[in-house]
Amino acid sequence: MPPANRLSRPPTKAASPDAAADATQHPSPEMIRIGRIAGPHGLRGALRYKPDNPDSDSLREIDSVTIDLAGVRHDYRLIDIARIGHGMLKLDLEGIADVDAAEALKGGIVMVAAADLPPAKADEFYYFEAIGCDVMLTDGSRIGALAEIFSNGAHDVMVVREGKREILVPVVDHIVKSVDLQARRIVIEPVPGLLD
Repeated sequence: MPPANRLSRPPTKAASPDAAADATQHPSPEMIRIGRIAGPHGLRGALRYKPDNPDSDSLREIDSVTIDLAGVRHDYRLIDIARIGHGMLKLDLEGIADVDAAEALKGGIVMVAAADLPPAKADEFYYFEAIGCDVMLTDGSRIGALAEIFSNGAHDVMVVREGKREILVPVVDHIVKSVDLQARRIVIEPVPGLLD
């Protein structure tokens, strides 16, 4: 699943950040994955949390999270969040008060309601809003649909699929030329080797 909580600035101002309001064309998923629980932090129930997007501050504006363990979901009120290094955060959740309760949540997927995410700024959008967009070359030909987005450490990568074919497109300005969420279209520059 993609790092759906990523808040991205499109390479051009032509992109529309208002697609979330157009639910008839592209309804937002109810729950968005934002990371996973890596294990306990200390002995008092704090959790080590690995966000899918270490740069996102979205969680600081959210009151509650859902943790999915093997398809079983539980809601928790978020009490505190702090950075602890190596891309990890410390979460304190209401009702998780000792190391055993924290250990029981290890491996859990952390999710938030899409409706609880802070609104995107005028020139930004959440990556989950772009999933399913047609990906076009600058000459107007279609190469597939955006299936997911992940980070390779240096930058984000779009996974574009058409049938069994899969193309990995780095999300960098000289390749991704425009993102238009209302038209459900992303335009990329086919640099040498990209489509091989």
